[in-house]
Amino acid sequence: MYKKLQKLAEENAQTDDSGTAKEKAAEITREFNNAAVRLRNKQYKEQNAQVQNDTLYYKNRAATANTAAELVNDDRFLKVLAFGNDFGDLYLNDRQRLRDILLSDLNDPNSAARQSGLLKEVELAKKYNFGATGDQYDTDGNVVGVTAEGKLVNDGSGTPLPASLGKLRGLVIDISGKASITDTPSKPETDNQLIQTVGLAAGDASRYASAQTKALLQEQKAPEKSSVSAVYEFESTEFQKFRERRDVQMEAQYYKDNIDNVKTVDDLFDSKNHRLLKFMLYSYGLAGEEQYPGKIRKILESDLNDVNSLANRFQDPRYQQMAKDLNLPAAGVVKLKLGTTTEGLVTRYERLAYERHLDEQAPGVRAAIEFGRRIKDVTMTVQLLGDAVLREVVTVANNIPQELAYQEVDSQVTALERRVDVKALKSDQNEVDKLVMRYLTFKDGGYNSATSQSYLTGLFG
Repeated sequence: MYKKLQKLAEENAQTDDSGTAKEKAAEITREFNNAAVRLRNKQYKEQNAQVQNDTLYYKNRAATANTAAELVNDDRFLKVLAFGNDFGDLYLNDRQRLRDILLSDLNDPNSAARQSGLLKEVELAKKYNFGATGDQYDTDGNVVGVTAEGKLVNDGSGTPLPASLGKLRGLVIDISGKASITDTPSKPETDNQLIQTVGLAAGDASRYASAQTKALLQEQKAPEKSSVSAVYEFESTEFQKFRERRDVQMEAQYYKDNIDNVKTVDDLFDSKNHRLLKFMLYSYGLAGEEQYPGKIRKILESDLNDVNSLANRFQDPRYQQMAKDLNLPAAGVVKLKLGTTTEGLVTRYERLAYERHLDEQAPGVRAAIEFGRRIKDVTMTVQLLGDAVLREVVTVANNIPQELAYQEVDSQVTALERRVDVKALKSDQNEVDKLVMRYLTFKDGGYNSATSQSYLTGLFG
């Protein structure tokens, strides 16, 4: 019954010189690439530090400047303002025109902001109001002043604030150019106070930082090898032969040929695309779930940041991984149709189909492999109970009767936690291997006698 598996185990146990040479070549290439990544990340870190300095400088200048003209003539200040408002091209190519727009008198039809007829230039000038003249007054006619501590007041103290700086400092300016004040006669202590917002500088700095900050590149890691699944490496000749089977190739090719016809999320769940949905779900180990398209759609459209979303409530990492990979809420079907996504799904499909093929010859093999692959995504014991494959492995490995399922969930969790330590399984590969060995031994009937050698565990030795 297990001849093919035994042959595969022997093949993988032998030293393959060509495979070793490939591994060494891959290691050299990986280290070369990582050296380039580290060099580029060093550059990015320096750039990001400069971006932080620019934003701090910008906010300090906005809070302490005496005139708008000195700000727009300060290239470092102007750079943050420009890139924070999508005027980076104008800053790079015609800085003087940018200054003229910001200092425009909007009442003048010949001003720089109005000459081009572009609404965005008028809106930029209006946003900052740098072209305003004279001192800033409030709606009661009081001069707005700046105290020595930088506080804005309208009580006659402080140095008069230029009207051109009112909006930048966070004053709410009405259509007549006056600063709005509170109107609370019932509370004289807070009446007639200047109304202030957080100011424009904070938003500008945030947008500039978001646009200019470089995300650090990730170094390539050497592929991990699990002792549990070592005899089932997907580069084996047995797996390659399986991939070439007509039924496997037909399903994969059908998906590749037809996924481009899906234009919207509605199309994906249309009955005419049932075969595509079935293929996609199979690739995530969710064969059979295509009969519940409504549930699957709600899962795929879940907000994974919401703990109460359907994907998170199921507490099944397969649903969560699928929702994360396809990202329907943000990208629609765009990401689903990418070539990289398609190839990833096809690879998943082929590997799961191969594992099922192995399981037909030796029941328990697929569950053992899948457990080793998915246990890292488990964070709570209840997730083991809610997943058929994970539940199968932990209960059989610990000789827990199936009748456990008839108890309340809390009781099931308590019973399982007495024998299974989720944290240990996530952090120690040896613990995973030992549990899988016990599962395969029980599954294979290897404890029927004291001298019995479990055939399945031999394959994973």
